Amino acid sequence: MKLSTFAVALTLSVAATQTFAKDVVLKPINDNIETQACLTAAKEGFGPALRLIRANGFNAEEFSASVRCNGESLRTFAYMYKNNKATENAKTVALVAKNQDVASQACLEALSVGKDAALAKFGLEGENIICNHKEMSDFVRQYSVENVVVRTSAE
Repeated sequence: MKLSTFAVALTLSVAATQTFAKDVVLKPINDNIETQACLTAAKEGFGPALRLIRANGFNAEEFSASVRCNGESLRTFAYMYKNNKATENAKTVALVAKNQDVASQACLEALSVGKDAALAKFGLEGENIICNHKEMSDFVRQYSVENVVVRTSAE
């Protein structure tokens, strides 16, 4: 199996991303307490989410420390989606390929079309491609919850 590495430069733009200030529709995938807490945090805020957690018999601090809402902490998620809008504080991640080999291109392509389609496009089916020190599927999953911008090395 061919192993290739793909290094990326990450740029977190925390206060300058106004392009994401638009209405957001949150669709729960189930009705468990974690999902309820995330939805409450997004719609009503962090405090109401903590009250919901306590009302269901959980320790709010432990629950909040262990639960992730779309990859974010409960507090960050509440802040990002306050009033059901993504705010100027939404994180944006810029990914830049360190080199231009096919594996690196496949890693970037997988973010938009998925792992299998990217591997097929570059003729890498059956290969074990490593993207930023992670299996390609883990890499795609990690960045699927982020606002990702793919840049060329010239940018």
